[in-house]
Amino acid sequence: MTKITIGVYKSFRNSGIRNHRKKTKKHWCHYFLDVDDDESGDYQFGSEWVSSFKALILKRKVWKKKKFICLECNTIFETYVPKNTDEIECSECE
Repeated sequence: MTKITIGVYKSFRNSGIRNHRKKTKKHWCHYFLDVDDDESGDYQFGSEWVSSFKALILKRKVWKKKKFICLECNTIFETYVPKNTDEIECSECE
């Protein structure tokens, strides 16, 4: 199973509780997709609390969901790609 980082944000640890205590600090939370390594390509959403140092490292590895248009076969497809990626090969044309 590989983890694809979707985002790293600060949030309260007890955010599920309606009235959280005052003067509490925010902590870093890592949101990711847990992708199976086999050919099925199934994935699950997950989150975990991380330290501030690990949060800085994970912020550089964030993947974004983008739409791409293939000019050869005229299809529109969405996929997760690393930051600052403008071109990707079409999965239909291969």
